Amino acid sequence: GGSGYDSRERDRDRPRGDRGERRRPIGAEEERQPSGGPPREERRRDTGKRGSGGKADLEKLATSTRNETFKENPPAAHTGHKKPTAEDERPFSMDELNLDKNMKAFLMGPCPKRAGIVQCYIKRNKSGTQKLYPTYSIFLKEGDRFLMTSKRRPNNKTSNYLVSMELGDHNRNSPNYLGKVRANFFGTEFQIYDSGINYSDGGSASDEIRQELGCVLYASNVLGSRGPRKMQVCINKVDEAKGQVKWQPRQKDDEMLTLFKNKDEYGMKNLVSLINKPPRWNDQVGAYVLNFNGRVTMASVKNFQLVDQFDHDNIILQFGRVAKDEFTCDFQWPITPFQAFAITLSSFDSKIACD
Repeated sequence: GGSGYDSRERDRDRPRGDRGERRRPIGAEEERQPSGGPPREERRRDTGKRGSGGKADLEKLATSTRNETFKENPPAAHTGHKKPTAEDERPFSMDELNLDKNMKAFLMGPCPKRAGIVQCYIKRNKSGTQKLYPTYSIFLKEGDRFLMTSKRRPNNKTSNYLVSMELGDHNRNSPNYLGKVRANFFGTEFQIYDSGINYSDGGSASDEIRQELGCVLYASNVLGSRGPRKMQVCINKVDEAKGQVKWQPRQKDDEMLTLFKNKDEYGMKNLVSLINKPPRWNDQVGAYVLNFNGRVTMASVKNFQLVDQFDHDNIILQFGRVAKDEFTCDFQWPITPFQAFAITLSSFDSKIACD
C-alpha cells in the first residue's frame, strides 16, 4: 500500500475560495535573458540571420558538447534524513529485480535508488498502416529488454494512449494493460492514469477506482513557436517508509491536474513538481542547446530534461532523438518507468511547437 491523498481529509471548515491562491506558472521568470545569451530583443532579430535554417534552428533543441555530469543523487527535498546503509552503497545489478517475475512491480513502482540512472530507448513504428497511429515501444538499454508499448487509440476526440506490457497487445481489458495517457483537445495538458476505472463510471470499491500518476502541461515560451516549449510536470510524492502516495480523486475539483494548476497547498504537499531545464542559447550553432552527455545526437523540439524545480542540476528524466524513429529515455528515482514512458508520449503528441 501507500499513503493516500483524499480531499475528505481536509479541514471541512476551510472556506472553499481559500484553497491556495493562483500563482504564476513555474518557470515564468525564464523570460529573462539567460546567462551568456543575447538579449531577448536581439534573439528575436537574429531569427532570420542564421542562414537558411534560421527559424528552423530556433525551433529545435541541439545537443551541447560540454562535459557536464548527469547527477545520480535525488534532490534533498525528496530524500528525508535516512542515512545510506551498506546495502544502499552496494553496486546495483538489474538482475536483482528478477524482471521475469516482477516486471509489473518494476514498471509501476519508483525506480530503485540504488539503480541510479536507468537507461532506455524508445522505437517509433509509423510504417504502413501505422502511419496515422504509430506504436511506441520502450526497451532497457542493458540487454535490449522490452518493457512497454503504446499506441494512440483511434476514434477518440482527444489523444488517448493505451500502455501495455506486451508487444502487439493494445486491449484495455487485457491483463497486460497498465494504464493510459489522455490529452485535452488542444494537446497542451495530459493526465496519466493506471488501469483502474473512472470514478464517474460508478466504481464503488476504492481498489477499483483508477489512480492518477501524473500530469504534464505545455506552453509556448516568450518567443512563441520560435523557441523551445515549456513543460510543467507533477508526479506522486514518494515516502521512503510508506511508498508512493495514492491519488484517487472522486470529483473533478480533486483531480491532480486541477490542484496542480491552482498550486493548491494541500495537493502540492503530495506531489513532486518538475520543470524542463531551460536550454541555453548558443551563438556558434544558432540554436538553443542542452547537454545530454552524448545520449542524444539529433536536434528536436521534443528533446527535454526534467529537473526538480528547486535543483536544476539534478535530472530526473531526459529524453531525446538519436535517429529518425529512435529516442533515448533515461530516468531515476523517484519516477517510475511507467510515468517516464507516459511523459515521453506526451512529448510525441504535444501540439506546442511540434516538429
